[in-house]
Amino acid sequence: MCIKHIIYVISILFVCTSFVRAQELTGKLKELMYADEHTKQIQLINDILGYKPTADNIIKAIRNITYKPHKPGKFVWENLCIDDVKRRYYVYVPSSYNPEIETPLLVYLHGRVLRRELIEDWEIEEFELVTLAEERGYLVLFPLGQYGASWWDSVGMTNVLQQIRKTKQEFNIDDDRVFMAGFSDGASGSFNFAMCYPTDFAGFLPFNGHPGAGSALGGMHTYFVNLANRPVYVINTDEDELFPAETKIMPMMELANEAGADLLYRIYTGIGHDFDYFDTELPLMAKFMASHPRSLNPRIVWESADPGRQCMWLSIDSITGEGHADWYKDYNMELIDDRVAFGFMSDDYHTRLDYTAIDTVAFLGLFEERPFQGPGVRIDNVVGDSTLCALTGLIAGDIIVKLDDLPMNTLDDVKTYKQGKQRGDSVYIAILRDGKVMEFNTKFPDPTTFDLHTRKKPSGRIEGYFCANTFTLRTSQVGAFTLYLHPHMVQFDQNVVVEVNGRVAYNQIVVPSPGFLLYNFAQNRDRELFFVNKIHIRL
Repeated sequence: MCIKHIIYVISILFVCTSFVRAQELTGKLKELMYADEHTKQIQLINDILGYKPTADNIIKAIRNITYKPHKPGKFVWENLCIDDVKRRYYVYVPSSYNPEIETPLLVYLHGRVLRRELIEDWEIEEFELVTLAEERGYLVLFPLGQYGASWWDSVGMTNVLQQIRKTKQEFNIDDDRVFMAGFSDGASGSFNFAMCYPTDFAGFLPFNGHPGAGSALGGMHTYFVNLANRPVYVINTDEDELFPAETKIMPMMELANEAGADLLYRIYTGIGHDFDYFDTELPLMAKFMASHPRSLNPRIVWESADPGRQCMWLSIDSITGEGHADWYKDYNMELIDDRVAFGFMSDDYHTRLDYTAIDTVAFLGLFEERPFQGPGVRIDNVVGDSTLCALTGLIAGDIIVKLDDLPMNTLDDVKTYKQGKQRGDSVYIAILRDGKVMEFNTKFPDPTTFDLHTRKKPSGRIEGYFCANTFTLRTSQVGAFTLYLHPHMVQFDQNVVVEVNGRVAYNQIVVPSPGFLLYNFAQNRDRELFFVNKIHIRL
């Protein structure tokens, strides 16, 4: 055999061997994508590193991962949450879904999240956003929340993020087109994610929500400056009895704009706490999402009171509490809570009274002047600790049957009753508890003041940007932070320079780490956000 033939055979063997190794590497990466247990992830990472791949090899192999086909329609799955409770969630797959094409994902957070039980048999096919999914080819993820697993506590928020990861395991998701929307409590939750966990998302669409709910109800430390990192498309309505746009929400949006938020704000008139503007908004929502893919923004503003919380390429690792820098400004405001609210979530499944189990003599004696014609309003959950229900001692399971001299047949009667009341007004309440009549003479709490954003812990803030392999940052109350490096951010054949508060804190070559890249992929299953190493700075 001549030398030319030998070289040809060797080259063919080399190409075949490289192809097989690439296929094996892609297979191992797909196993890693599906691995949920930490020990299994570490084992697979070590197996992959045994192939001695470069970071570029890994990125290319991750992009070559293939997905199985799925039938269109509704899928119902479960996720084991960090409180060891399995909770359902829904995924809607449009009829146009193609596993070979990256597909945008819309995460929708529902309202009334403080209910005690998860929503049963939600007919998501009839929901308006499914129209968007079909027309624009979006997948839609519907997490289910409840009291103890809401949009502003660690269980509920982690549950949502885990469900996004699981959806990315099953479907070919466009990681740069993951959006979050929500109505009412879901909108308030969208604000909360935008200020606390923006990294996974391209943008947020809160409809008829309140940006301070996560702080007031969940104790979350939220900051308007963080809304500079993602576009937020906000809608409120002027006749919303919970969050009226012009008198309540508009001043907050003005403050957010002053803080540098990337904000588009719209107000619909003549509409209450309802989604009646959906038909008008659908094409505008679609246009917003089409024109705002996630990008690796060079500029960042990030504030947190929770060490380790990350926004894209930056995390604040320690907070000094030594006092903020002179340039620092806290964009907060004092609010007056003058809403007339009982402070309970109603039981949607309560439709009739069992008259055989109640004291009928005492019960009928309540309605000598006006007849009782309904099932009453059963309390599913008491909200807060300073609301009328909490202060009066009402509990889950109580059935409100009378307010003052009016029978409360349904929840609409309670809403109508509230319209004639103010904070501080007295109220007579009659309820059924375990079949017995109980009566209370109480009053709505007086108006109170509170901060839009709670401030019970010190926070740290970092502002800055990267340009030409140099990070220029200023900090306030930050003791340490970490920069996460993506191949599109820096050139790794040159020194990476980090200037902090006018001084050079780092000036060295950084080498891409395949192990670091694999660990991050195992955690976020993001096929675009390829961080290949990090720089830790202690001040």
